[in-house]
Amino acid sequence: MRWGVLLVALASSCVPTGGFDAGTPVVVSDAGVTTDAGVDAGQPGGWSLLPWAGTGAAGLVDGPGDSAQFNQPAGLAIDAMGNLFVADTGNRVIRKIDPNGFVTTISPQSFVDPEGVAVDSRGTVYVADTREQCVKTVDAMGRVRDFSGTCAMGVMGFRRCYDSTLGTFGPGDIAGPMGMVADSDAGLVYIADAEHQLIRFASMTSRELGTLAGRADTFSFLDGPCGRSFCCGTEANFPGCRVRQGALFRGPSAVALSSSGDLLVADKNNCAIRRISTPSAAECRVSTLFGGECRSGAPLSASLNSPLGVAGGPGELVYVSDSANQRVVQLDPSLPMSARLTELPGRGTFLTPWGIAVDGTGRVFVVDSGNNRVRVLVPP
Repeated sequence: MRWGVLLVALASSCVPTGGFDAGTPVVVSDAGVTTDAGVDAGQPGGWSLLPWAGTGAAGLVDGPGDSAQFNQPAGLAIDAMGNLFVADTGNRVIRKIDPNGFVTTISPQSFVDPEGVAVDSRGTVYVADTREQCVKTVDAMGRVRDFSGTCAMGVMGFRRCYDSTLGTFGPGDIAGPMGMVADSDAGLVYIADAEHQLIRFASMTSRELGTLAGRADTFSFLDGPCGRSFCCGTEANFPGCRVRQGALFRGPSAVALSSSGDLLVADKNNCAIRRISTPSAAECRVSTLFGGECRSGAPLSASLNSPLGVAGGPGELVYVSDSANQRVVQLDPSLPMSARLTELPGRGTFLTPWGIAVDGTGRVFVVDSGNNRVRVLVPP
């Protein structure tokens, strides 16, 4: 994750380190490499990669998409009307892009490090303020309020362990929240709690936290039951503390809902996409859709490298910002594992692709973070 500067993912490792100089935005078109991050059409499968918003220069400028400016944007969410919401991290604000591509700033500069964003059916925008260790909200008037977590830089760890069975919440802390998704039907916001290695849920009404899957501060890779009952840190041996073997993560960076209601997880440091089936049911389980091993030099057709964004598409299709490989890929879970990954246009023209969202027509919007743009992949 980013601590004041944008995360960069090294191609030789699945664990990002350091920062980068965005330099001159480039794309590959049929004519070869250019300095115009615009159209990248004519790729296999008939997809087209088009500009949507941002000039490529870092700045804070509202207006039409071709003149608006962003500064190291990260998270992305879309509402039912096709409005995009962008966590404009370098500017410490939230931006809105309407269906015509017009950009406005909807929040004051009151965030420290906004990296994740989600929106519910009422129009409430949820923001993961990563270094402040909390989630905040932005209402229709642009007012920012604390939602869940400590909202205090440097305050990490759990204040309380609790049995996180369905419907049970507590005042626990969040550590380095990244991607989020709002499930309005369930009244929950799901949060990738990256530093705790957990997938959390927060009630939209009470704002308290529960834990859906993972084990606090355990860095590993394991499929299986969600393992809702947990204890954390040094309290694991306290009388009455129940530890149940369950699924494990390593740096979950993003979450999304599939068309069937399953929860998708970008498990960044496992270089994997995970699926949490029936997250609102007692038989909740975690499985791996793709990846699970970070392999230097592995074929691009068989590996991911630091995925930072995930989105559910039509049917059960899944779209992933494969950030350290500087590309966007499509996963089809109905195919054998060896055939699930399809690369979409633009590899090498993206510079740390991050947030990703799919609209009702199947268009895939991508935050091209290092190029300070939002771009769109249009299906055939």
